[in-house]
Amino acid sequence: MALFSSKSEGMMGIDISSTGIKLVEIDKVRSGYELKSLAVVPLPRDAIVENTIIDSMAVSQALLDAIEVARPSTRNAAIAVSGNAVIIKTVPIATATEFELETQIEYEADQHVPYDIDDVYLDFQIQGESAEDPGSMDVVLVACKREVVEDYQLVLSEAGITAKCVDCAVFALENSAELTDEHSVIDTAAQVLPDEDAEVHALINIGANLININVLINGQMAFVRDQFYGGQNLTEEIQKEHGISYQAAEQMKLENFSGVNPEAIERFYVGLTSELVRSLDFYSANHAEFPVQKLLLSGGCSLIPGIATELEQRLGIEATVLRPFPSIQASSRKFDADYLDKIGPMLMMPIGLAMRGFDS
Repeated sequence: MALFSSKSEGMMGIDISSTGIKLVEIDKVRSGYELKSLAVVPLPRDAIVENTIIDSMAVSQALLDAIEVARPSTRNAAIAVSGNAVIIKTVPIATATEFELETQIEYEADQHVPYDIDDVYLDFQIQGESAEDPGSMDVVLVACKREVVEDYQLVLSEAGITAKCVDCAVFALENSAELTDEHSVIDTAAQVLPDEDAEVHALINIGANLININVLINGQMAFVRDQFYGGQNLTEEIQKEHGISYQAAEQMKLENFSGVNPEAIERFYVGLTSELVRSLDFYSANHAEFPVQKLLLSGGCSLIPGIATELEQRLGIEATVLRPFPSIQASSRKFDADYLDKIGPMLMMPIGLAMRGFDS
């Protein structure tokens, strides 16, 4: 589902998060996809706060550093937006063609978007016949604040990068998940409606301070939500428990996790579980007959040792960490296989964005 995008062409995927820049460029080859270039560059703390760019110079410099490291073959990019700036809703609309819907989408959006229509970018995707009303179709309606998109476009342009596609984080995640063995995809052309045998997966990307959740029934989006919680909360718990600076706590989390006091880890998991339960309860309120069967984890927090086992035990739902490699080939002469395997789960977002370059 490519949103706010211009004509498809080769482009890199750039995930701009509160902790850093993750840049991925891939090629489409006969056997699937191949990694062409990669860079992971940290950002200063508070350069981006709750998806709002605070220090544009720091972000632009990090983008320039990423370009220098990766040396991609293009300066075109796909980026993602999420959080409070984005509204995503599935709404029933009288059956119409895509062309017909384009002429009335602003009217439909005005009924569901709590912002002035002139202040947002709009897009939509027809999902198919509504399961509840055969005379209607389900349409995914997306609105994003113009000022947010323009802020991101500005820092990209300052680094010599052109935003060819602005996607939603939850949809980019859905795109990359399709590459993995853990998430099978139903042929959308078959218009499969949910039944008692439906496959229900929750894609959960846990970053530094934001969780992106996308629940899919038979591969079709049924529920999306972003929540502000993540690895930063664990760092703060380590900081308090060990009486050290934030930077030292972050370093301890990444380099000496076994030395972290279990009480700090427990408090983090209590908070994380609470946030996930809240979202899953919202989902269940409208889809009680289709309980989530599997949690598919990604993002920086998915690198925490044993996180899948912890969440599986606490939530009673099977959980696994998504790994894009070796589904994506990578030359052993250019990339270290162990390094790719280690950081792969936190590259799911930029990989999903990079795949937009091959949308037909």
